[in-house]
Amino acid sequence: MNLVEYLTRASSYLERHGVDSPRLNAELMLAHLLGISRLDVYTSFERTLSEAQDDAYRDAVVLRGTGYPLQYITGETGFRGITVKVAPGVFIPRPETEVLVEKALEVLDESGTARVLDVGTGCGNVALSIAVERPGAVVVATDCDPGAVALCVENAGSCGVDDRVTVVSGDLFEPLAGQEPFDLIVSNPPYIPEGAADTLPVEVREHEPARALFAGPEGMDVIRRITAGAPEFLKPGGWLVLEVDESHARKVVTEMEDAGWLDAEVFEDLAGRERIVRARRA
Repeated sequence: MNLVEYLTRASSYLERHGVDSPRLNAELMLAHLLGISRLDVYTSFERTLSEAQDDAYRDAVVLRGTGYPLQYITGETGFRGITVKVAPGVFIPRPETEVLVEKALEVLDESGTARVLDVGTGCGNVALSIAVERPGAVVVATDCDPGAVALCVENAGSCGVDDRVTVVSGDLFEPLAGQEPFDLIVSNPPYIPEGAADTLPVEVREHEPARALFAGPEGMDVIRRITAGAPEFLKPGGWLVLEVDESHARKVVTEMEDAGWLDAEVFEDLAGRERIVRARRA
């Protein structure tokens, strides 16, 4: 079989197993296996696979058909123009989180310097995007998972910003003793209620780390810890930008205003859902 025939068979299999965008998934897995681009798959479509490649591609397609995340199979994902490595046990970046970065960048001078903290960085997609798009920014990223910390360090190097991104291991603000205050704190924390697991897609519920998803009965436990702890690490007038569940956004704003935060505002994600909260320290 040539490559297009492999794609046709793989796409059909994935479609039968309920995978969204089956053709795209098939293309990305084949391109990853061969170390070429999706375009190259078609420009060299008469190419065939070796026996080992045939076996590896079939295994990847079957695994994807079970609901195993595509990003864990390919080991990478795109985010705001950068490519970051991902791995099992570390949360996979979502396109909607690009709006979190957008709203964080709005409060940073394009040509000036700034100190930025990314709390719960995961693979580092938020921290690294800010460092790439604001060359004057110095970024500190924290995560309680050693695997995520190692992945973020690796991604910082591949993005060429390891000289301006420091990754530290610890829970939220715990490892930041002695740090100078920040101009901006940004976070995409866990915010799903513990009882809502059954509402999630199988690839999220069964394969992504629970600690990066769930945050108490309401889903607000970690958000409240961040909003309570952030003022100690922010300069006066510094900003906090959070991704939250759409059902929490207005509640988060109210609680922050009651706690003395200024200019609290809600922003919609790419799907028109209220998912980003931004506020300024008094």
